[in-house]
Amino acid sequence: MNNSKPTNNKSRKKIYEPSPSEMGKLQPQAIELEEAVLGAILLDSEALDTVSKNLCEDLFYKEQNGIISSAILNLYNRSEPVDILTVCQELKRTEKLELVGGSFYVSSLTNRIASSANIEYHVKILQQQSLKRSAIRFCTNTIKKAYDESEDVFDLFAELQMDADNSIKDVMHYEVSSISKIHQKNMEESREIAENGTKSGVECGLDLVDDITSGWQKTDLIILAGRPSMGKTACAISMIIHPSIEKDIPVAIFSLEMSNAQLGGRIESYLSGVDVGKIIKKQLDLGDVSYIENACKKLNTAPLYIDDTPNISLTELKSKARRLHREKGIKLIVIDYLQLMRSGLNIQNREQEIAEISKGLKALAKELDIPIIALSQLSRGVEGRTDKKPQLSDLRESGQIEQDADMVMFCYRPEYYGGEVYELEGTEINAKNLFILVIAKNRNGSLCDVPLKFIGHLAKIVNHPEYRSPNKKYIEPVPEISTQLNGAMGQNTDFLSQSNEQYKREEDEKEDNSVDLPF
Repeated sequence: MNNSKPTNNKSRKKIYEPSPSEMGKLQPQAIELEEAVLGAILLDSEALDTVSKNLCEDLFYKEQNGIISSAILNLYNRSEPVDILTVCQELKRTEKLELVGGSFYVSSLTNRIASSANIEYHVKILQQQSLKRSAIRFCTNTIKKAYDESEDVFDLFAELQMDADNSIKDVMHYEVSSISKIHQKNMEESREIAENGTKSGVECGLDLVDDITSGWQKTDLIILAGRPSMGKTACAISMIIHPSIEKDIPVAIFSLEMSNAQLGGRIESYLSGVDVGKIIKKQLDLGDVSYIENACKKLNTAPLYIDDTPNISLTELKSKARRLHREKGIKLIVIDYLQLMRSGLNIQNREQEIAEISKGLKALAKELDIPIIALSQLSRGVEGRTDKKPQLSDLRESGQIEQDADMVMFCYRPEYYGGEVYELEGTEINAKNLFILVIAKNRNGSLCDVPLKFIGHLAKIVNHPEYRSPNKKYIEPVPEISTQLNGAMGQNTDFLSQSNEQYKREEDEKEDNSVDLPF
């Protein structure tokens, strides 16, 4: 008699084992289509012109077919005729003819198809099968590494994303367009813009900047650079308020330096006129809270998305940007700031890593067909010069940034360095609260210094009162106490008793006595 206790199988966690059907699965393939594509090329060499950009050895699952395709491409790249005889001769030259089954197998490929009419469609199917095989390969590698305790999980995901990107690059190709189609499209867009009286790009709300740029243009990489405390983040926020909140244009911000709460506090300060330090430090009374809530009602529906992932990699940022573009339809990306990113590659040299990030951001702007504004630090070389105005050579850690960027702008405040006046085109301007946006590179426009106004206690950049766009009337809003807010602010009688003039006076005094914050 067996007195042993029965085993409780439910209490044990079953280890996953692949089923016999899974173990016996073949990798994705389409051998008949591989032979049909090669046969079509051997029958009609002009078909190779149609698919040459997509043809590669990895496209073919059967080794012999991959070797034959490589021989065909060698002939094509040398501008030599492609037919059964020349391909066999090329295989003989590389000592691979017998490996593929001899001249009999090469010639038999032409018996598999009668026409090259559907070759493009056939190649697309082969691309899909090749991508599936690639996915199996790098996912299997990821699974293997995931069991290794020494592997960093974030590096693992970065490598997985990079493998996926590299695989898809072999399939995605930019089409060559005729000048007639390009011209027609340009004229149609120009006519529509002229009829609507709008600008071609995403306007930032700073009138002189919009006049020069006609808005941030699609596919452009814009670098906004400056030394610490020059107002880079303040300038970036001022540039996204208008499109995202006033025009309902979806915008994404990747904030590597500040938390989403701090960034939100700055936006609340911009809209409400309440001191940014009070908002971020939560030094508000009930009246302030009610006032801010009413002044910032548009934030409840604004298509503005903030990601504050620290030390984000290029691959992770690209993945999130693609998803935001697909799901939210974002038209502008802002990154604060470039030097806090990492490439995700195993690169020891920081300058090379920044170069890879810069090239990656430019490629992303072209892929998504939207402008990207990337903030950047400047080197300390600025501090060692008598003239503190930034130059292109001051861009920190990589000359590749200057090369990749379509536009480079510098934030410069003469008052920060003790200047009392700033000379602009022969005219001296009072340097108090003056913010100069130096456009040092503009691939499709002019170079100039744009005078703006810096409001320190609000971390805000606005149009300069003495330098306005001739194309637009602009009235800078002054925060006022609305009678409609009286009920909401009833608990703060001191605040309610202030007159509008007194309130404005105090705001001006705060501006004059403000202490610069670390922007």
